[in-house]
Amino acid sequence: MSVARSGFSLLVAANALAACSPATDSRRANDRVTRTFAQGFSGPIVDGGGKEIGRITGSPDKEGLIVAFEVRGLTPGRHAIHVHDTGSCDPPAFASAGSHWNPQGKQHGTDNPLGAHEGDWDNLDVGADGRGSSNRLIPRWHGKIPESGLSLVIHAGTDDEMTDPDGNSGSRLACAVVIPPS
Repeated sequence: MSVARSGFSLLVAANALAACSPATDSRRANDRVTRTFAQGFSGPIVDGGGKEIGRITGSPDKEGLIVAFEVRGLTPGRHAIHVHDTGSCDPPAFASAGSHWNPQGKQHGTDNPLGAHEGDWDNLDVGADGRGSSNRLIPRWHGKIPESGLSLVIHAGTDDEMTDPDGNSGSRLACAVVIPPS
């Protein structure tokens, strides 16, 4: 299996923002991320009707975490994939997933001179049979994982890798929680 390597850094550290007990919340968030890195994870990818159309997994690796997924039943062609800044996937439109994960305040796209942000991921190629898969090594890096968690969203269109804020990627077709909220 070929694993894409990127500065895109997911599941590696936490930055607690809760006002009532920052030290406790930071520790809890960091423990959650550390556990995910050490133990991995597995979960469903759901479409807008709430039907499971695939699985996402995170597997520990000596260099970080390998995040991989497989989907079925999508329209053939290229689809944008992004990590969003909230660990929630409420169908049908997945607005609960929030915005693209962008803790460094960059613009969108690997071809954008002011990008790319942490939520950028390569486009997904879906075959004539409606199936596609992707994976990425998330290196050990001390990024900012929000208390709200993170999700992975598959979009209807192709990401042009340039246009801020979302690469003209279209509506949200499918979603998977990667890190649940604290």
